[in-house]
Amino acid sequence: FIPNLKRSRIRRLWTYEEVNEMTTEEIIQLLLNMGIPFDKDEFLRDTEECYSAEQISEGWFRFFEVTAEGRDEDFPWLAAWVLWERLAPADNVSLEKMSDLIDEGADYSFADDPATASDIWLRVWEALKYKCKFEPSTLAFLDGHYRGSFFVSNFVQDLEIELHNAGVRDKTYFQKRIDYCREFLNFFPDEDELITHNTRRAIAESYASLGDYERAELEFEKLVQDFPNNPWGYIGWGGMHFRRDDYGKAKELYTRALTVTTDKGDIAAVQERLEDLEEAIKTQEQV
Repeated sequence: FIPNLKRSRIRRLWTYEEVNEMTTEEIIQLLLNMGIPFDKDEFLRDTEECYSAEQISEGWFRFFEVTAEGRDEDFPWLAAWVLWERLAPADNVSLEKMSDLIDEGADYSFADDPATASDIWLRVWEALKYKCKFEPSTLAFLDGHYRGSFFVSNFVQDLEIELHNAGVRDKTYFQKRIDYCREFLNFFPDEDELITHNTRRAIAESYASLGDYERAELEFEKLVQDFPNNPWGYIGWGGMHFRRDDYGKAKELYTRALTVTTDKGDIAAVQERLEDLEEAIKTQEQV
């Protein structure tokens, strides 16, 4: 049960949809009426330097004598959100819009449509790249700016996985996965060893999925050279040979994986693959 006064106040609040129905001129005029001396060039500079429309709105309240009260208190924030979308370059996207796109992509992912989810999330990636052009960034740095809405460090890994899921149905997404992973490594060359390894392994596995086994072989070889103590490089490499019925090479690589790990989960994963390999060898011998 919501008291009548509270229901009335909720109905009076500005919404994004309501502001978005206004013309740009109407939005700017209302900002001026509220004591915000809107200047397009200055606003565009703010969109380059800020990460969210809320950050811009807070600046207005801090530096100007803003008269917005009650229902109107949210208007400057929503106005900044809408104007950002209308006036800034396409790849310059606010936190608010990124958050909407991530949620939209997640809906498609849950609906078992990884291609559409990937396409939407790649728009978020383009927006993150745009922000990274202006100053060196790390995932931790970006997490600090976007934490109120989403974690960039989680998103970049979810995108890689979704591109793989899309590639299983449409191989063109394996090339998109390769392109994305290479861009990620270029923008974030000094990240955690685990995410770097997983990203490079995704590149190698994507080449294998595209049938470019020569390139995949080179990628896996360099991966295990650079990360000799990570068993998943050998596991991924062995999996490629297993799928190509090169059982001898697959067994060699799986065995090498066992020599570099003491983790029980990793050991169990390798042993399971070795058991599958033995079954495949027996089946081949019986044919």
